[in-house]
Amino acid sequence: MVSYEGIFFNKETISLIQQLEPKKLSRTNDEIHCTFKYHPTDDQIFNEIVGKEFELYLIGYANDEKNSGFKVSLPDELMKYYINYHEENPTLLKTPHITVSLSEDAIPMATKDLNFLPLEKPIKLTGKFGFYIKEKDKEYISFEPYTQNNLLYKRKNSTK
Repeated sequence: MVSYEGIFFNKETISLIQQLEPKKLSRTNDEIHCTFKYHPTDDQIFNEIVGKEFELYLIGYANDEKNSGFKVSLPDELMKYYINYHEENPTLLKTPHITVSLSEDAIPMATKDLNFLPLEKPIKLTGKFGFYIKEKDKEYISFEPYTQNNLLYKRKNSTK
């Protein structure tokens, strides 16, 4: 099952993001990524862009002693795939962000609510669109089209 989909980074880029963090908290986020959708439905799984590389920019930083992360600027071509809406207000998109570190009692999704201050200059990153898969006995990142029960999920014509 796809737990979430988004942009994932290689080890070198993750190391750069961590080095850029001005104030590290006690716990590093498990998977450094930018979530596009948490628990996507069948028609929200974007196999047509999975495995493709994209450029994005870090444009802000915030740390409230619980969550630390960067605000992200996505290219226009990806905005139709960014469907990460607020749970409280399903017409409002969450701030695209990357959670880098957390306090022991924090949750990564709270990073979206931080007051991000602009960086002196944008920092370009490259990442791949992929899926974070959770199965009974394993969890992993996949850059392959998502299949379940030998059926390929294909996004319907909706671009919501």
